Amino acid sequence: MTLTNSTIERLVEWCYKSDIIANIRAQAREEFFGDDEVEASDYLADTGSFNGRERRFMGWFTFSFKLPDGRHPAELAAQAILKEPKLSLTLDAIQKARYVTGVVTKVMNDRGFYVELEDEKFTVNNPMLSRILEKGQLVSAHILPNGQGRWLVGPGWLTWPFSPGPHLRPRLKTLFQPNPIEVERFLQGKTKTPEEVKNVEHPQDDTLEAAVARMSEMARKEGKPNLIMSPEEWKDIVLSYMANNDAIGFGEEIRKLAENIDSIEEANKWLALAMNIWNTTPQPDRGGKSAIEIMRQQRGNRKF
Repeated sequence: MTLTNSTIERLVEWCYKSDIIANIRAQAREEFFGDDEVEASDYLADTGSFNGRERRFMGWFTFSFKLPDGRHPAELAAQAILKEPKLSLTLDAIQKARYVTGVVTKVMNDRGFYVELEDEKFTVNNPMLSRILEKGQLVSAHILPNGQGRWLVGPGWLTWPFSPGPHLRPRLKTLFQPNPIEVERFLQGKTKTPEEVKNVEHPQDDTLEAAVARMSEMARKEGKPNLIMSPEEWKDIVLSYMANNDAIGFGEEIRKLAENIDSIEEANKWLALAMNIWNTTPQPDRGGKSAIEIMRQQRGNRKF
């Protein structure tokens, strides 16, 4: 007998709906999202959707959060809805659940993928993600052993818009293992991340031309010729990804253009410059207004 993805979803659903832990769940929600109200538009790229935020919260609440008696909510759920021998198997998996940030090293179509975290390697069963992930991507997820040497993914997994370079990859355990709340704060744009991500400037230019000029200046200084393009060239790239709301794909494009990124700090520097371009690109379906113009109008011309 093995743990299955459907069982994991049953545990999450119980934790999401159960009246038994409703008060604790409400308090945990405040801890996860923070005291200040955060709108979807505050989040990095397309990570602020309601479903995305709820799935990240439920992954953390179900498998990482601890009740006053030291148990995880998932353990209560298992005891409420499962019977032996599946109950013992599931409780063991819950206690061995981990939240990891690792590199996808291989994708098995319609089956799953492999994740590497320095000296650890995980074989993950997940047909859906095998059709989404690509080799070299950095992914954060709750994973649970299925009882047969493989792992399953809990809700709220996240792919990062950059891949670690050859110097960072062997040091992921020490340099970049954020917990789920740290990840959420990073996506909210209001947190510190590990040491290499501190003090990254997030420029907010008014026009596409200014944003492109800023990118070009930095690219010349750092020897990144592929990132030196005209405003029209950048506009074409942004709109091609914006049409599908694919900010993650845009981030991957930037990583490829930058080449040889060896630290989280460097990756975030180029991503911040690129998102500045994204936010200042006029959108045809918004009357030619850019994201930054729309946001400033919505917030009474206050910069975001």
